[in-house]
Amino acid sequence: MNTNFKKIGELLYMRRKSKGLTQDEVGAMIGVQKAMVSKVENGLCVNFNTISRIADALEVEPVVELKPMKKADKNVIDYIMTAIIEFSKRHRLTIREASNYLNRFKGIAFLTEFYDVEHTLSFNDCEEGLTVVCQKNGGAIICYPHSSGGSDQYAEEIMKDRNASYLFEGISADVVRYLVEREGMELTEAISTFHNSETFSKLEDFSTGLYIESPAYVYDLLLSELRNGRLVP
Repeated sequence: MNTNFKKIGELLYMRRKSKGLTQDEVGAMIGVQKAMVSKVENGLCVNFNTISRIADALEVEPVVELKPMKKADKNVIDYIMTAIIEFSKRHRLTIREASNYLNRFKGIAFLTEFYDVEHTLSFNDCEEGLTVVCQKNGGAIICYPHSSGGSDQYAEEIMKDRNASYLFEGISADVVRYLVEREGMELTEAISTFHNSETFSKLEDFSTGLYIESPAYVYDLLLSELRNGRLVP
């Protein structure tokens, strides 16, 4: 699905809502069915004439900006997402807690800046370094000898199903990469947005089976949540 059309559709949707109009009413204004208005708002219509007519009816002008796509380094994202999981297990945190802690106290920024060195170290050394960096930036977690296991759901499930955990990690990294490349987010913002979403909670609950879906499916689910303010069943 073309992300540019999707963004235009989302903006037209918000404009229609702000004017208190229904899809039926907008359709009647330009002589199309409600279904066509819905297709435009969901980024499924690539007919510029229809998009332009809806924009005119809503008294806005669609402007398309051509700019290079932001490219994310897949290796960096894969490494950081795994480091967050390892940090959560070591310090007995949920993945969300670990992610927010590392984001707040500059741990993720540290891994991004010094990836060339950090990714050559063991995760044990990486976690100890992250703990020290976060402490220096005001974090309260204390570094202690490595211990296996953790209290979050993922850490419990990972020992039961390595295949599920592998798929979970891959989808998580891809969704964050999509947010960077397609939505123009900074890496720390993308990680925070994903880890604090209902979509992520559903993904890490292996009983939902979401981890066997494609990264694109999970990404679209997340975008729907961000658009509606909640995860729509």
